[in-house]
Parts: sequence; structure tokens; C-alpha cells
Amino acid sequence: MGFYWTDKSFMKDPWNVLDFIIVFFSCVTWILQAVYSGDVTFLNAFKALRALRPLKVVSKNEGVKTVVVSLLESIPELINVLLIVVLFILVFGILGIQLFKGQLGSCNDSSDDVANKTQCIGEYLVPVLD
Repeated sequence: MGFYWTDKSFMKDPWNVLDFIIVFFSCVTWILQAVYSGDVTFLNAFKALRALRPLKVVSKNEGVKTVVVSLLESIPELINVLLIVVLFILVFGILGIQLFKGQLGSCNDSSDDVANKTQCIGEYLVPVLD
């Protein structure tokens, strides 16, 4: 069927392209480790691509391929949900700061001039909440 130039070639299918990339970078990592016997920390990025090896199985099984494709297509909607969750956390964070404003601790210094923790001469006591 050919490698790239024919209609039904190996590189026309995206799953085969993924297989090729995984195998190619694994071979590159193997060759570079053999050439550079010293410090090979720059190869860690190539080693991270080994995590994609289980995706080679996906290209053989139609049911798993359908699940993976649907998961990848749902990423934009998941980003929308993530933004809404972050907004809720932001609102409740602002509300918590406005309500408590450092009132969850106290200074054992007897002077009335203590306005914050940095002005406390003695110990700054944080109560244990039960």
C-alpha cells in the first residue's frame, strides 16, 4: 500500500501517524543513549513519549478507538466546565477573605496596638478548629 504517496498508504491514517511518531522517537532515544554515554537528561522529553505506547492498541480495537475519539472531542466542553468551576472557587475565595480577614488567629501580646501578625511580639496563636 505504500508509506505516504498512495491513497491507502500507511501515513494517511492518523492512528498510524501516532504509531510512527512513537516508534520514531523511541528509536531516536535509543540511538542517542548509545551515542551519548554521559549526561543524557535532555532525553527525558523523548522518554515521556513512551507513555503514548498504549495508544497503539487503540488503533486496532474499534470500540476503544470510539471511546478515545469521543473523549478527545469532549475536551472543549470540559474546558468550559473547568472555567465555571474556577469562577465559583474565585467567588468563594473572595467571600472567605472578606468574611474572615485574619480573624482565625490571635496574638498573646497584651498591647492593643497589634493590628496584624507581623506586629505581634509574643506568639501568634492559631486556634485548632474541631
